[in-house]
Amino acid sequence: MYKLVAQEAPAAGRTDTPGGWRRELQTLVDRHAGVRLNGKVASLRTRELAASVLFASFSTLAGLGFKLQNPRNLGDRHIEALVQHWHWQGRAIATMQNDLSVLRKFAIWIGKKGMVRGLPEYLPGVPKAELERKTGAIASKSWSQNGINIDEKIVQADALNERFGLMLRLAVAFGLRRKEILMLRPWKSDHGDFLAVYPNAGPKGGRARNVPITNPYQRHVLDHVKARMPKGDAMGWKTTRRGNPATLEYNLKEYERRMEEIGITRSATGVTGHGLRAEFAENAAMTNPEKPFVPQTLGGTAEQMPVEDLDHALSQVSEMLGHSRPGVTNSYYGRFEGFRRPPREVSDEQRQAMSAKSRPVPREVEAAPAADVRRGKPHERVGRRQNGVALDVRQMDLPLNDRVVLFKPRGSKSGRRSE
Repeated sequence: MYKLVAQEAPAAGRTDTPGGWRRELQTLVDRHAGVRLNGKVASLRTRELAASVLFASFSTLAGLGFKLQNPRNLGDRHIEALVQHWHWQGRAIATMQNDLSVLRKFAIWIGKKGMVRGLPEYLPGVPKAELERKTGAIASKSWSQNGINIDEKIVQADALNERFGLMLRLAVAFGLRRKEILMLRPWKSDHGDFLAVYPNAGPKGGRARNVPITNPYQRHVLDHVKARMPKGDAMGWKTTRRGNPATLEYNLKEYERRMEEIGITRSATGVTGHGLRAEFAENAAMTNPEKPFVPQTLGGTAEQMPVEDLDHALSQVSEMLGHSRPGVTNSYYGRFEGFRRPPREVSDEQRQAMSAKSRPVPREVEAAPAADVRRGKPHERVGRRQNGVALDVRQMDLPLNDRVVLFKPRGSKSGRRSE
């Protein structure tokens, strides 16, 4: 059987023995993290996030002097202590809210629904306005709007490392995330009129998408990259600077190191490498073949076109960036004041389909005979379940090496581990 294992640095002054609260917490994660509150199967990333937040939270409580031998004893005073400690550390509001969301789910797992309250209730001395998550961009996060000459930075990147220069071109032309750039196979992903981002090639949540090629610059960039990349190769570095095989984790850090070497840091320039996603979002908005519009970060207003047309244009750019909800892209190019999305029209056929989908599925009264039930061995049944959620790395050059949460074989009763 396989289980989620959290790997973390030992906390100073840790006094608990192996197999204490960590074992019980691991059991709860194994039992509940794979299923969402709506009953659907949770993604691997969601389970990793839940495990990392929970283990980090309980480790923090131990460092604060709370001796919780059983995670089920988590109470309101522990949550209050955590939130006040996070605020003292200067954590971002969004991060604290995300961690509270995980703890809220955990409270349901242990039968204490409603125990975890909102952030303002734990920080009564902080103005409520300061505790609100701000998702809409106010000032542009793009490189060009922050005084950075993108062409000059690409020249610097080329001189530093040719492959890194190619990565920057892809980020500008297609708005790819850092991991998507590193795992992209340009020859395989080029489909003529669109660039395919495959589910096992780095998209958030494994959500595949096709980025349409709508202008000559995108086609020029993709052809330029393909001319310099071997067929079948991913964009990421295959070896480290010391000549060892490079992992995906190494590539992610190397990408950030290269950004620092060309001067792209928030402290130095006010932007990060992710700002090229904002650059792409603003460009995609203004060059939309059907409904071009000016984003809020560049001075655009909601009155520039009818509400229905603006809603459709916002949805198109959101899909290019790999988001289902257009509101998520507010962080890239701002939110239009006074804009309200029109209600979605639902046809009679769609209404009937949704109604039929919500009805309970009839079940057979008679159970199948015992002889007809294929039981199989326990490890075989587990293997079938895991196949649906395991990351497919067969088409990757770069091996995964996640530190936070890994799948590891649980030891057999005889004490030996499965191969």
